[in-house]
Amino acid sequence: MMRRKVYEHGQDLVEYALIAPLLLMLVLGSIDLANVIFSYDTIGNAAREGARYGIIHPVDQAGISARAQSLTEGLDQSALQVVVEYPDSQTVRVKVIYDDPLFTGFLMSAAGGNSSLRLQATSTMQIE
Repeated sequence: MMRRKVYEHGQDLVEYALIAPLLLMLVLGSIDLANVIFSYDTIGNAAREGARYGIIHPVDQAGISARAQSLTEGLDQSALQVVVEYPDSQTVRVKVIYDDPLFTGFLMSAAGGNSSLRLQATSTMQIE
């Protein structure tokens, strides 16, 4: 009995070493998911508010873009793009594109993928 206990001293360490990377990926993935949900919700609201401004001021493209960008606090403004389009004479379409940097981006780029996720939200409304 005594001899068997001596050989089991490192068993806990080996089990932890096998589980730790999986647990770490689960935690980091949860953080990334929460960040992506926040970013997508933010750009969705920005596109909608830009389109709402655009139905009242349809010729003010700079104002539409500024209105949409003003609602994207907390996001990296250099990775944000606002596109204003007029599909026909009665509608305005505001598209907000954002390259969301992933918290696990270093792992994604090491595996050959992108370190950011491109999010896009579009809102189309009729001009009043």
